Amino acid sequence: MRRPSLPQRSGLCALAVALACTVSTAGAEEAHQEPFANTLWVNVGALSYHPNRSNGYNENNRGLGLEYRVRPDTSFIVGSFYNSVRHDSNYAAVNWQPVPLGDWKLGLSLGTMNGYPGVLNGDYFPVALPIATYEGKRFGVNFTVIPTLPQVDGALVVQLKFRLF
Repeated sequence: MRRPSLPQRSGLCALAVALACTVSTAGAEEAHQEPFANTLWVNVGALSYHPNRSNGYNENNRGLGLEYRVRPDTSFIVGSFYNSVRHDSNYAAVNWQPVPLGDWKLGLSLGTMNGYPGVLNGDYFPVALPIATYEGKRFGVNFTVIPTLPQVDGALVVQLKFRLF
């Protein structure tokens, strides 16, 4: 299994910061009109729960990521984490959440990730996952459900995040 190097993981975070700065400058006027647009969050890994308790999964998925909300219903997210099968994973996605429910947003996370030996030998593969998000003024949380598939045991994932600006 090829382990992603620190420069590869750092490169994903640098890409997110560059994107955040570009979009922030381009959409500064829009930020005054829409709450929680043009906000940058740091994600500090996740906790996962796997209903299949027999495989001894790692459920403390430490990691680091960035999420940049460009509109109330759209954000970009990149990062790295130590996954449930004890390998390093990288991810990049667009979270599209067109359904607001009070302080919550519901939608899909569409992107790519790697680090699972049972899926394409650990290489990058596409993902489309349901996502529910709560964002307060400084603290937020993303809830994702990973469905059970032939090569993947399902899980509920909770990702904590803190607003930088």
